[in-house]
Amino acid sequence: MLTPLYHRLLECDHDVFITARDFDSTHYLLDKAGINYYSVGEYGGNTLLGKMKAYAKRLSKLIKIVEKEGPDFLFCITSPEALRLSFGLQIPNIMFNDEPRSYGPCKTTFPYINQMIVPHCIPIEWYLEYGVKNENIIRFNGIDEVGWLHPDVFQPNQIHVDDLNLEIERYVVCRTEPTKAGYLATKMKPHETQLTEILPELIEHTEQMTFLIIVRNEEQKKYLTKFFASKVKEDRVRIFEGVENLAHVMYFAKAVISGGGTMVRESALMGVPSIEFIPLDTYPQEQFLMDNGFPLLHLKESKQIMAEGFKFLIEDKKLDTREKIKALENPLEIGFHEFVRRTAHQS
Repeated sequence: MLTPLYHRLLECDHDVFITARDFDSTHYLLDKAGINYYSVGEYGGNTLLGKMKAYAKRLSKLIKIVEKEGPDFLFCITSPEALRLSFGLQIPNIMFNDEPRSYGPCKTTFPYINQMIVPHCIPIEWYLEYGVKNENIIRFNGIDEVGWLHPDVFQPNQIHVDDLNLEIERYVVCRTEPTKAGYLATKMKPHETQLTEILPELIEHTEQMTFLIIVRNEEQKKYLTKFFASKVKEDRVRIFEGVENLAHVMYFAKAVISGGGTMVRESALMGVPSIEFIPLDTYPQEQFLMDNGFPLLHLKESKQIMAEGFKFLIEDKKLDTREKIKALENPLEIGFHEFVRRTAHQS
């Protein structure tokens, strides 16, 4: 999300440095993009003690980096360590948040925010119940994904599909569930994914269609590599830890089936038929997209997911959504202009 903002700040001659923990595909994507960053800390796992240890270690390392760099401002996405440093060292901040159901990160960041930018479709009460003041919240008509998929920023390029030796609309992009996230850790084992129930039948009944599976952790990678061994050998299934230029790859896909919100919000926003199958209630951002005519379904039962998924694969349901996106507000533009306003006032 912060990549367009990073480049916008550089274009305006600001010095910018990035810190990133070793979690999911963050380092992989930064490396592929050729962006320099400080690698600081790692994911604490699915135990409270592990999370506390990781927090303490990362905070200690961040203090040294901040002391060295001497930043005047912080942009972040719900980072407990960054916000605690910002408060302790009196560094002004702007935070983006579209996940108030993540109790731990919200509870440990909201007390320290100066300004928070959030989608209007998320009930304001979900934020206020943490004690954050209404005047510290900026709400916008849209979702975070507009920030990096607005037509002024994102231009889909088929070359990224060619690089993977794929044909347009001859593949499906799939994403496993975040089984180590707090809201799923008690419901699923780290290696589990509903894709093992959904995909076999879809693969069986769709010839010449490749299924790309992007995993969340090493346990899922090992398990799925074994589970789909024969299909991997036939090149019907490919398993990735991360995919470079993923938005471009999703744009040219036949469909996206994901156990998480961000990817299906991206794909649906781009007009790609998408199914979210995470075992939770439909979240406001997904409902916002569905209410505004973007091609997205939120389903829970495997049989229903397979049935709707099959329809997506045999019918042409892709939409041109560029004008729809232009009608929405861009949170990164709001953040940038708020930064300019506040820093001009400080000077």
